[in-house]
Amino acid sequence: MTFFVPSKMISGVYLLGLLFASVCYAAPARFEVTSLPGWEGALPSRMWSGFVDVGLASQYTIGKPDAGHMFQHYVFIESEGSPATDPVLVWYNGGPGESSMFGLLVELGPLLLNEESLSRVSNASQPPELLRNPYSWSKAASLLIVDNPPPVGFSYCSSAGQRGDGYSCGAWNDTGVAAVNHAFLCTFFQEQFPEFLKNELYLVGESYAGVYVPVIVQALTRNTCGLNLAGFAVGDGCMGTDVLCGANDGPFYVIEFLYGHGQLSNKLYHSISSTCEEENLKTGHNLSLACMTVVGEAIQAVGAMNDYALYDDCYWKSGQPVDDKKVRRRTSPAAGGWEVVVPNGYPCAGAAMNIWLARADVRNALHVDARATFVDGDNGHGFNYTSTERSVLEIHEKAARQNKLRVLVYTGDTDPGSHPRILQDKWFPFWEKVGLKEAAAWRPWTIDGKTRMGGYVVEYEDNWTFLTVRGSGHMVPEFKPAAALAFITAFLKGDSPPPYSPGPLKGASAKH
Repeated sequence: MTFFVPSKMISGVYLLGLLFASVCYAAPARFEVTSLPGWEGALPSRMWSGFVDVGLASQYTIGKPDAGHMFQHYVFIESEGSPATDPVLVWYNGGPGESSMFGLLVELGPLLLNEESLSRVSNASQPPELLRNPYSWSKAASLLIVDNPPPVGFSYCSSAGQRGDGYSCGAWNDTGVAAVNHAFLCTFFQEQFPEFLKNELYLVGESYAGVYVPVIVQALTRNTCGLNLAGFAVGDGCMGTDVLCGANDGPFYVIEFLYGHGQLSNKLYHSISSTCEEENLKTGHNLSLACMTVVGEAIQAVGAMNDYALYDDCYWKSGQPVDDKKVRRRTSPAAGGWEVVVPNGYPCAGAAMNIWLARADVRNALHVDARATFVDGDNGHGFNYTSTERSVLEIHEKAARQNKLRVLVYTGDTDPGSHPRILQDKWFPFWEKVGLKEAAAWRPWTIDGKTRMGGYVVEYEDNWTFLTVRGSGHMVPEFKPAAALAFITAFLKGDSPPPYSPGPLKGASAKH
C-alpha cells in the first residue's frame, strides 16, 4: 500500500466555570471531520483527523539531527454508544511501517473500503464508496487510530514537511517508538482531548504491534501522565527478536502448520521428521544438507501460499494484483496467475483504500496536505527500522501481575506465521516457568453465546487471556469481523468471551 504516498477582575465561580468548559469542550475544532467523500449523510459518530507535535525528532530517531519537529497523525472517532463513559481504544498496525489507516479503513473502523467500494461508482472521477461496517469497533469504544512511527502514514517531520519520504525523520528502533508514542498519548489526552482522560484506556494492535504495544505500555506504566490505562491486546503478534519474528525463527512451525492444514503429504512430513532434528528446525541453525533438501522439497510441493492467510484468494483473482511488491512479500514461494472462483467469505480490500486516500478532496477532509506523501511500507520497507526488543514476555508478566492490567493475546488459526500452535509453545511454558496458573482451561468460545463458533480460549490468573479465532488469517478484524467485535467487546467489559452453549438436543427426552 505504499504510494508516494488583559483582563478584568472576575469571580472565582466564573473562573471555575471557564475551566470546566475548557475541559468538557477541548476537542480541537480545526481537526473535526464533518463529511467524507464517498459517504452521504452524517458520519456514524464524531470524528477528528489531526496532528500532535511530539517535539524534536532527534529525541526519538537516529541519523537525522536536522529533521525538525515530529508531527504524529491520528484519526479519533467517538464511540457510537456513550463516548463520555465508554473506553478509548488506541489502534496500531504493525509492519514495521504499516499505516494504521489500513486498520481504520479495511479492518475495524465504522466506514470501510474494499472492492465493492469501486464497483458501486460509475466512473473513475468519483470517490470509492465508503461502506458502513456493522462490526465496527466504535460500537464498543472510542477509537484512536495512530500513524506510527513518523513519517508512516500521514505523520511527518517539519524539515521535510508532509511531502517528505519514509527516511525523512531518521532511523527508528523499538525504544524510540515507545518514547514517541508515550509523548503522543500524553499530549493528545492532556492538550487536545482532556475530556477523555478519565476514560479507561486500552492499547491494541496486530503483527509487529505485538512489540509496539507492550513497549508503549511499559513506558506508560513508568509515567502514566494521568492516563487511565486499563489494559492492552495484541493480535497475531511478534514477540521480540529472541522469541518470534527474529533471526532465530526456523521452518518447524511453518511445516507443522502446513501439515496440520493438509498442505503436505504424509510421506513428505515423515521424511522431514526422520531427517531433521526438531530443535534445529525450530531455530533454523545447524540444519544438515539432507534436512534443507527435504524442507525445500516440501515448500515446493505446497506451491503458492499467502503468508498472512492460508485460504485467502484475494491475491489471485483475475487481473494483476494492486501492488506486486507487496504481493511477493506476502506470498511464498511465488504467486500463481490463475483465477480463483471460491469466495473468501469477506470482501477483498483491493485498491480502494489507496485510491481514496490519494484524492485531494479526501485529504482536504482529513486536514492533510493535498500533495502529502502517504508512507505505507510494511515489513520495514521504505524506511529505516531496527528491532531491538528481545522479548516482550516479561513485559506481559509485569503488566498483568504488578500493574494489574487486563491483557489479551489473540490469533487467527489460518495465519501461517503466527498461529495457535506456535504461540502456545511460546507463551504457555513461560507462564509455567514463572508460576502464573490457568484460571480456566481451554474451551470453545462463541460469537452468539450459543453455537456460532468463534474459536478457543484459555484464561490465566491476573486477567491474562489467550484466544484463537477460527478460520481467520493475520488481520482478524478484516477476516472475521463478527468474531472480532464479539471478543473485543467482552475484553473491554472485563468479561470472558461468550461460552459454547448448545442447549438440549432437539427431540431429546428428559427421561431415560
